[in-house]
Amino acid sequence: MFIVFVNENEEAIVERFGKFHRILKQGVHFLLPFVEKIRGIEDPYNHKRFWNYGKIKLNAGTLEFPKDDRIFFAKDKSQLKLKCMITYRIENTYKAVYQISYLFDAINQLAGSVIQHRLVEAPEDADSLDFLQKVINDLPDFCTNYSREWGVKILKIKLKQITDSNGVRHNF
Repeated sequence: MFIVFVNENEEAIVERFGKFHRILKQGVHFLLPFVEKIRGIEDPYNHKRFWNYGKIKLNAGTLEFPKDDRIFFAKDKSQLKLKCMITYRIENTYKAVYQISYLFDAINQLAGSVIQHRLVEAPEDADSLDFLQKVINDLPDFCTNYSREWGVKILKIKLKQITDSNGVRHNF
């Protein structure tokens, strides 16, 4: 037997012979070696490891967006680069582990595709930077509709920096 300590505001999923068996809540738990193992959310920076050693934090966490040097295109064909912080909370650990393979990449892709789609559909007379700020403010509610299937709620998205096509940075 080996011992697993689950802290407050954490849960852990146990698989027995590779299939879901139970969810561990706060406390001390005993697992059978070679029969049971902890399964968690894959690390956003190293997909070969589990994030937080397989324990899933239930309190709010942050994620940098975008994860890569993605360029967004406005309707007037100008290029924008963004830096944002996405604040999320995992509400259903089972869904967060089993409904989607790479949870943090999926959140990143969801937010990026919604922003790009909204920028392309912007009205002709809209200023790209002002319209983007409005899109970012509306984004958490829209993304949460999709991310609930993954057991995650997007709490807020904070815009930190926009770099426009002229290379001028606008900090917020």
